[in-house]
Amino acid sequence: MANLILPRQPLVSYTLYNYFMTAPAGGIALAANTASQIGPDTAGFSWADNTGAAVTEFAVDPSTPAVGHQYGIEFYVEGQLQQRNLVTTVTNEALALTSATAGTIPEGSRVTLTILDFTVS
Repeated sequence: MANLILPRQPLVSYTLYNYFMTAPAGGIALAANTASQIGPDTAGFSWADNTGAAVTEFAVDPSTPAVGHQYGIEFYVEGQLQQRNLVTTVTNEALALTSATAGTIPEGSRVTLTILDFTVS
């Protein structure tokens, strides 16, 4: 009788990174079809991680994934998931939003960026 050899199933694990910011005075103006930089590298925007510590860059760079990694990005304003194509650039230092129509994220709004780092092994 032949031995049955089952294919190896890949192991997928993930790390979740959450970053928080409060929209500054005057809010965040989004001009139509124009990238607005709001990342930790941009003056006037103060980001913190889930411990409350200030960050000057995000823990990973989704624009250049490490071998075996894939990234998912979610952007929330006041707990509401925003359209996925609103975030147009994410690196370890930069975050750009591009809206199809002009709008404003109101002053004092809680903004959350979630980066899911999936690892396949």
